[in-house]
Amino acid sequence: MLQILHTNENSKLMLTSVANDVDINVVKQNIGGIIIDSSAIEDFNYLEAYEIIEENIVLNLEKAKILKVDFIRKQRDDAFLEFDKRYDIASKDGIDLTALKQERQRLKDAPTLASERLKFCSNLTEIKNLDFCSLL
Repeated sequence: MLQILHTNENSKLMLTSVANDVDINVVKQNIGGIIIDSSAIEDFNYLEAYEIIEENIVLNLEKAKILKVDFIRKQRDDAFLEFDKRYDIASKDGIDLTALKQERQRLKDAPTLASERLKFCSNLTEIKNLDFCSLL
């Protein structure tokens, strides 16, 4: 499916689909960008990592890595919600908190560790394969 890859008024990259009965070139003239086949985007979760350079779509690996760290940070924040409940219960019950404190530190360190591991990734598949659980 052909779509238009362009930046919006907030300078964010976005894809616009055009109805079959509308001339895609006319729409492109109005909004700018380039016409692409949507299969050119390997993973739409990383759309913001793509750039338009001289009428070509190029994946910026550094931006993809930043997006991955942001995703890991969100997963970590979600994990903290469950962790805090367990920690509170253990604390109230007088259970030894040593293991939980170590777990909390691993959760805190996950985004930093992800950044370190991502330095060695050379393509989007490697970036995507970095798993939150492997950081704990």
